[in-house]
Amino acid sequence: MPSLDPSDAARLAAQASRSAAAPADDDPERLPTAQLEMAAFGDHLIPYVPPAPPTPRSLAPGALAAAILALVASFFTGWLLPLGAVAVILSIVSLRRPHDSTRVGVWSLCLSLLSIVFSAGWLIWGFSQLAVV
Repeated sequence: MPSLDPSDAARLAAQASRSAAAPADDDPERLPTAQLEMAAFGDHLIPYVPPAPPTPRSLAPGALAAAILALVASFFTGWLLPLGAVAVILSIVSLRRPHDSTRVGVWSLCLSLLSIVFSAGWLIWGFSQLAVV
């Protein structure tokens, strides 16, 4: 077996290390280990997309229910005028929210304003019937 002198062995070792390190020197984006490169840039990765936030509950049906209840009550008595005011506030809030139904919001606003008019009419008529002493 031929023996290598120390200078030849050092030259061969340097040449082998240069050929092994050459791909890393040529590619500036190459990571030091193959496992990390596969984990970071592999085709198997699925990009994270955060889920869409759930839409908040709509106020329009509640405003319409309050408006209908206030309107029915205003046919019989005027004392539920505050219920009509609550229905107006809920209707306006539901009209300001982008995901609520505009059609239901407008209906609830109209019905609640009508209930306030009827309730105010009952209250005006009732106070006019009081005996003045």
